[in-house]
Amino acid sequence: MAKDEIYLEVNAGERIGPFKTAFTNKSVTIYDTSISVTEGDKVIRPLPNSKEEFYTITETHYSSGLLTTPAHYTLKISKDSAIAPIPQVGSTTNHINISNSQGFQVGNYNTQNLELALNQLVEHINNTEASREEKEEAKGRPASFLSHPLVSTVVGASLPVALGLFS
Repeated sequence: MAKDEIYLEVNAGERIGPFKTAFTNKSVTIYDTSISVTEGDKVIRPLPNSKEEFYTITETHYSSGLLTTPAHYTLKISKDSAIAPIPQVGSTTNHINISNSQGFQVGNYNTQNLELALNQLVEHINNTEASREEKEEAKGRPASFLSHPLVSTVVGASLPVALGLFS
C-alpha cells in the first residue's frame, strides 16, 4: 500500500516528486516508471514535524511488473544521518573442528613450524654417516646463527627452545 510520500533529489540537486510509495528503512518502491534515478541520488522523506530525512540510494532495481503488480522501481536506501556501529576490535571468534588429523597448526604468529623444522634438521644430522665431531660442528652452525641478535629478534619466543635443540 503506497501511503508514504517522498521526493527524489537527482542530478546533484534537482528535486522531483512527490511520489506515493511504500516506505521502509531499507527500501522504497515507486510505481512511476518515467523517473530517471541512479545509485547515489537521494530520497527525501518529509516528517510530520516539518523536518526531512535524507537517504542515499545504494541500488536501483526496475521490475516490469506481474499480472496484478504494475511496473515499478525498488530503491535500496541507506539513511544519511545513521550512526555507523563501532567495529569491535579484537573480538574475533574462530571455531575450528579437527578430526583424524596429524601435524596441523592453529594460531597467529605461531612458532611451531620453526621448532618442527629445526627438530627435523637435528634428526637428519644425527642420522648421517658422519663422525661425532662433524655432527657436533654441523649442529653448532645453526646455534651460532640463532644466537645472532637480529635472528633472535625475528625468532622471538621460540628462541630458547630452538637453541636447546643444538646444545
